[in-house]
Amino acid sequence: MMFVDREPMTDQTEESKALLRRITDEIWTGGRLDLIDELVTDGFIDHVEMPGLESTGRERYRASVEIIREAFPDYREEIIWLVGEGDRAVSFVQGSGTHLGNLQGIEPTGRRAQWQAMGCLRFVDGQAIERWGVGDSIAMMQQLGVFG
Repeated sequence: MMFVDREPMTDQTEESKALLRRITDEIWTGGRLDLIDELVTDGFIDHVEMPGLESTGRERYRASVEIIREAFPDYREEIIWLVGEGDRAVSFVQGSGTHLGNLQGIEPTGRRAQWQAMGCLRFVDGQAIERWGVGDSIAMMQQLGVFG
């Protein structure tokens, strides 16, 4: 039998997880873009590539939320699981919404779509400073009828 020596969760780990959950629930699902100034640093570094994201820092993060929420006004993001270590937290989510607005040149279809994504945020002094992520945009586009 093999035993793994695990260190107890740190306060920083728990804070990182709580911040990621708050950003998911309040900004992405709740549409509270006003919280971006509080929860995302101005010097934010984004490793997520998305057509239409041309700004930098906090404004780039704001633009990514706006792109999704304008295309899917009823957007919801459910955290399936969430883990953290130190200043980083990672979530696996299911996003869903009704396509009622333009999505990067795709006219509204009125169709409902759901897709999965993974994201990682790094936090410093209670704010997100860096992001990595991938999403299943192929599944979303298929459900919107983009691929036939």
